[in-house]
Amino acid sequence: MSLSEWLVKHLTYPAHEWLRRRPTLAYYREMLRLSNAPRDEVRGIARQRLRELLYFAVDKLPYYREQSDRRGLDPHAADPYAELAKLPVLEKADVRANLERLVCRDVPGGLIPCGSGGTTGDTLHFFIDRARQAQPLACRLFMQGLFGVRPGDRRVHLWGSPIESRGSWIKSRRDRLLNELLLDAFDLGPAALDRHLAAIRSFRPRLIYAYPTAAALLAKHAAERFTPRDFGWLRLVVLTGEEITPDQVTQVREAFGCAVAAEYGSREVGLIAHECPRGGLHIMSPHIHVEIVADGETVPVGQIGEVLCTTLTTRAQPPIRYRLGDVGALVSEPCACGLPFPRMRIEGGRTTGFVVLRDGRLCHGAVSSCVLREEPGIVEFKTIQRAVDRFEVLLVVDEHFDPAAVDRIQRRYRTLFGPRVQATCHIVERIPPDPSGKRRHVVSEVAPNYANFEVVRTLD
Repeated sequence: MSLSEWLVKHLTYPAHEWLRRRPTLAYYREMLRLSNAPRDEVRGIARQRLRELLYFAVDKLPYYREQSDRRGLDPHAADPYAELAKLPVLEKADVRANLERLVCRDVPGGLIPCGSGGTTGDTLHFFIDRARQAQPLACRLFMQGLFGVRPGDRRVHLWGSPIESRGSWIKSRRDRLLNELLLDAFDLGPAALDRHLAAIRSFRPRLIYAYPTAAALLAKHAAERFTPRDFGWLRLVVLTGEEITPDQVTQVREAFGCAVAAEYGSREVGLIAHECPRGGLHIMSPHIHVEIVADGETVPVGQIGEVLCTTLTTRAQPPIRYRLGDVGALVSEPCACGLPFPRMRIEGGRTTGFVVLRDGRLCHGAVSSCVLREEPGIVEFKTIQRAVDRFEVLLVVDEHFDPAAVDRIQRRYRTLFGPRVQATCHIVERIPPDPSGKRRHVVSEVAPNYANFEVVRTLD
C-alpha cells in the first residue's frame, strides 16, 4: 500500500464520511464481522431489522399506517415476513401519488433528494438519508475487499454524471483526495478511449467501476494496444447498471487480466447484491431483504419471479416491497466462498446501448437519464436516435410537468451532443415496449451500423 493509499484509508476517507455524517465505516465493520458469523445470526439480525422497520413504517408513515389498518398488519407479530407479505407491492406510481405520506422528514442529517431515470425510462423523484447513502458504500468496500481491493486503494469510475456536475473543480479535487478518478462514459470515441487508457495507466487503479457496454468497448480498445501485463496493478473490474453478457465479461477479463464481478442495484434501493470471487451473487443482508413473487404471491426458493426489495436500514423514505421491474430467483445452495449472506440470480436484465454522434464519438445511453430525470412531472420517457444529429424524445407526463421543460431538454441535448443536434419532444399517453418485450429508454437507429463495438469513424 502506497503512502497516499494509507492516508486515504486511515485519515482522509474516515474524515470525509464523518463530515458527511454517514455511518459508512460502522456498516463496513459490521459486514466484516458478519462475514464470519453463522448464517442463523445474519438471518436473526435481518429479521429483527425487518420487525423494527415495520413498526417504524406503521407508526411514522401515513401510507403504511393506512395499509396496516386495511390489511390487518401487526408489526409486533412473531413472524415479520408474514406481516410484510400483507403489504401491497410498491410501484413507482404509488410513490408519485403518495410522496409526502411515504416520507419521514425527521431523520438524522435531513432528507436528501434523489431522482431516477430508470433503465426503462420510468422516472421517479424520492428522498434518501445518510444511512441509505452509507449502505451501498460500505457493502461495496466489503465485497471489493474479497478481491484484494482495500479501502483507500485507487479506483476509476467509467461512468456518467449530470450535465451540471461535469467538469466540477470541487468534485474533481474531492475525488483525487479520496484516490478516485471519474472518466466520462458519455464520450467513448477513439480519441476519448485513448485518453481514458492513458489516465488509467497513469493513475494505476486497483479497481475500475463501469457500465458493461462501456467497459467492453474500453477493453477492446485496450486489447488492440496493450497486453494484460500492462495492467498488472489492476485487481478488479466491477460491471453494473445494465445487463451483463458472458462475452463482455470475457472481453474485459482477457484485456485487463484481472477478475470481473457483477453488481446489482438501483438508485431507489441502493446496492442489492454483489458477486463474490467464486461467482455467487450475494444479497447485501442484513441491509436489504429480497422477495421473489409471481402472480402476487411469494414463490419458493429457486423459482423465477419478479424481484421485490425492502431496505432495512433507511428511514427517510424506506422502499418496502418495491418492484424493480427485474426477474430473478433466490438460490438455496450455499456458496463455495463461505459467506453467510443469501444468494440470488437475475434472469435477463436491463439493456442500455450507445448513441452515435457526428464528431465520431460513441456516447453511453445512460446520458438520456441524466438529461431528463431532474425535470419534475416526467413519468416515463424514451429517446430514439433517428440520425446522428436528430433525436426524438417521447414523454409521458403528469400534472407537475412544466411545458418550459421542453426548451430546457432541447438545450441540454445540444450541450451534450453538439449545437446542430435537433431534439424533438412529443408528449404521449403511453410508450409501448419494444417488440422484444424490453422497455429500453434509449434506442439508436444509427448504432447498429457500429455493432460489435467497432471504432467509429468521423461522420461527414
